[in-house]
Amino acid sequence: MKPPFIRKAKKVISGAGHFQRKDNIRLGASYFGSRHLKHLKKDMQEMVESGCNFVVHTMSEEDMTYYADTMTEVVRVSKEVGLEVFLDPWGVGRAFGGEAFSNFISQNPQCRQRLSLAEGELFADKACLNSTSFRRLMEGWIELAASTGASGVFWDEPHLYYGELIPLFGKKQEVWACACHTCQWLFKERFGHDMPRDFTEEVIQFRQATILRFIQSLSQEATKKGLKNALCLFPLHDPRYGVYRWEEAVKDKNLDIFGTDPYWLCFNRAVEDFVREVSREVVALCNKYGKEPQIWIQGFRIPTGREEEVGQAIRTAYGEGVRNLAVWSFQGAYYMSHLRCDRPEVVWKRVTEGYKELRARCHECQP
Repeated sequence: MKPPFIRKAKKVISGAGHFQRKDNIRLGASYFGSRHLKHLKKDMQEMVESGCNFVVHTMSEEDMTYYADTMTEVVRVSKEVGLEVFLDPWGVGRAFGGEAFSNFISQNPQCRQRLSLAEGELFADKACLNSTSFRRLMEGWIELAASTGASGVFWDEPHLYYGELIPLFGKKQEVWACACHTCQWLFKERFGHDMPRDFTEEVIQFRQATILRFIQSLSQEATKKGLKNALCLFPLHDPRYGVYRWEEAVKDKNLDIFGTDPYWLCFNRAVEDFVREVSREVVALCNKYGKEPQIWIQGFRIPTGREEEVGQAIRTAYGEGVRNLAVWSFQGAYYMSHLRCDRPEVVWKRVTEGYKELRARCHECQP
């Protein structure tokens, strides 16, 4: 029997399949501010006027449960104004990026990622990627995404937990997941011995393989449903955070778009250096495997006086050959105090200026 949120969703026939675009550049933003269709249509029109031709709508567990039919309308309204639509499993199971709570975690505490500590059964509030129940939830999410008429899905930073503790009289201790019974069994099957508590090279390999299998299973299922797959990984080659060997993910035959998010303020990096370095690597990998490179531009928590850096990031990524750019998020995240820029209207103005400049460049280059 299908989950309730799938039985409720209406199957979209008209407009199904991939969105056909005449543009040779994709410019977009994420959107999670409203489910009121009257206001949403106005916002989508503003995105188009600002130079966007695609939008990434978040679809959380709350949306799955209470807004299943509404999400079909959200996609329809967005497409009607000329936007290609991707859907993002925002905070689903807390295993993806996103500021959304997870009902799955509260209802299925046995499916959480177990920490590597010796002090008993301690867990992170994130779903284990090897959990059968969580895989079923994600299959339901994909089925709902396909039923809305969206073009594709956006897999945003799937990851396992990593943290550090400093005991009262001890040295810094690495704490990681997942060390649940299922993961321990899978680890022993692969390496022939029990899973250690230290963050060893074998643990690193196991975590990477777990995330990659998870991504590949999702992308395969999405492809079967006629959806394109876009993947965003952390902009670091660090085994503590998500997939650090990007090439292993880019090889996936079901992957269409690959990118990352060099949020320079989050990582305390110089904007042009960071965006250039990351964009160059993304473009090289995508060219090697025939994928479309995508770069996300920081449009949240921008302090007063640094808004110009948003335009610099857009121009830098474009200069490295990226023709798929997106900003997180619409209107400088003014509707969420946790992410809001100091002057969100100034940030969005810089986004609009940057996007219109790129569209003009691409128009001039067309034969």
